Amino acid sequence: APSTNPARSNAKMEPEISVILPVYNAMPYLPVTVMHMMRQDLRGRSLELICADDGSSDGSLEFLLEIAKLLAERAIVHVIEGEETTAPSTNPALIQELRADEAKDHPSFVDQDVPTEVLQLRERPLTAQDVFAQCCKDHKLKILLFKDRKNRGQGAAMSLCFSYCSAPFIAQMESDDERERTDAFFIMLEALKKNIDWDAVSCRVQCVGWNRPGMDRYVDWQNQLLSPEENQKGRFIEIPALHQTAMFRKSSIFKVNGGKYRDGTQPGCELDVPVDMNFWLEFFHVGMRCGKVPDVLLGWRQHPRQHTRTHGRLSIPNLRKIKIDFLLRPGGPAHVHAVQVWSVGLTLEEWARDLAAHKHAPPALQQVEW
Repeated sequence: APSTNPARSNAKMEPEISVILPVYNAMPYLPVTVMHMMRQDLRGRSLELICADDGSSDGSLEFLLEIAKLLAERAIVHVIEGEETTAPSTNPALIQELRADEAKDHPSFVDQDVPTEVLQLRERPLTAQDVFAQCCKDHKLKILLFKDRKNRGQGAAMSLCFSYCSAPFIAQMESDDERERTDAFFIMLEALKKNIDWDAVSCRVQCVGWNRPGMDRYVDWQNQLLSPEENQKGRFIEIPALHQTAMFRKSSIFKVNGGKYRDGTQPGCELDVPVDMNFWLEFFHVGMRCGKVPDVLLGWRQHPRQHTRTHGRLSIPNLRKIKIDFLLRPGGPAHVHAVQVWSVGLTLEEWARDLAAHKHAPPALQQVEW
């Protein structure tokens, strides 16, 4: 078991893993996530957890500052000036009209009971002292926040975290998910070191929280994709691995995005892309390889206020346009090739329409109804 004695910490030990954790209104789940990160047993090696608070108003920042105080010399807080803005939020995810009110429980959860574990967390949230008691002695914490406390979005928070990473391996995490096994990062790190032709490693997932049969089916599909070839081929069906399951070589992330996680539109490209989907499509587009260990090492929390269910840009039509862009852009598998679309009804019509409307539309397009 990892030691939790803070007096024995080695403040000079260089971390082997930097964990990127963007945080926005993540209570009461955040303490669980931080605890699971800070108690990872790396067998004599250390990690740094880098949390960028993106303007939280629910006590998330206060929790992080409290745990930092307990960690003493193993924690540091950076206040970033940031670009001046008068907008209450510059979060790109909020540009498109929301599909549901993100400040309320999603309507699809109305008939479901709150899981027992969530009730317990609400009634007695984990305290900073609870989390501190589980921290490995050599793990460190960095807390980053913008001075103006504006909500800038996941891409800005992750890019800020990456700019403070000092380790050769980068893990990504979401602030409401779980890595309950203390050997999760050790298993993934060993797999990445063993497979020298892999640029990243992921893991199998299970859903936690509310029961969502559709998401269970999605995870079952993801969990079948283990080899780099299977993950690469699956990218146009859906995201083949949750981005928070993955660990990367730092140099690989630079090759994909230069350390800047794209979020939303950008000059010359009006596609409104979510961070995770765009990252994986760019990752495979530039020839990167990601394998997956067969162990279930992440709990993907399902809850009524997940942005997956509320943000407008996560609609099926928008996600389809993003996939089509990566299919048809120069270097994409369908660039300058004839394309057949096999489907039925409205799905067939919409795929054919969007393919034909793209600036690199295929020279020949055939619709096959089946």
